[in-house]
Amino acid sequence: MREACGARGLLSATHLDALADLLGGNARILRAVLAEGPELRCVLETHSGPHMDLVHDSGSGRALWAQWSEPDADRLETVLVLPDCPAATRRGPACWSYLSHPGAHTWELTPLWATGLSPSARQE
Repeated sequence: MREACGARGLLSATHLDALADLLGGNARILRAVLAEGPELRCVLETHSGPHMDLVHDSGSGRALWAQWSEPDADRLETVLVLPDCPAATRRGPACWSYLSHPGAHTWELTPLWATGLSPSARQE
């Protein structure tokens, strides 16, 4: 298996405000996002360039993603709504990343929780 990047990022109060706006004031979804905690981990294959972490997946074929450039930075650049990657294996597991993501699909990567890099709230 290939290694996931795992670079750290952090959601600030300003980013949480922006998320609240993006979520249209949906308190249930915002509480779910907050339950994950402010720490982010890049879920892409080891790479150069912007880091990405899933913030919230609504199950609608689109999800909220956080993007930042510097590893271990508290400077989150943006929160994006991106379409889901449609790739899947013949046995069924779908890729949990976004459309046109760089690198390997999620089923080809060692999960962050398996490497000890993931925050405990994300060890599902």
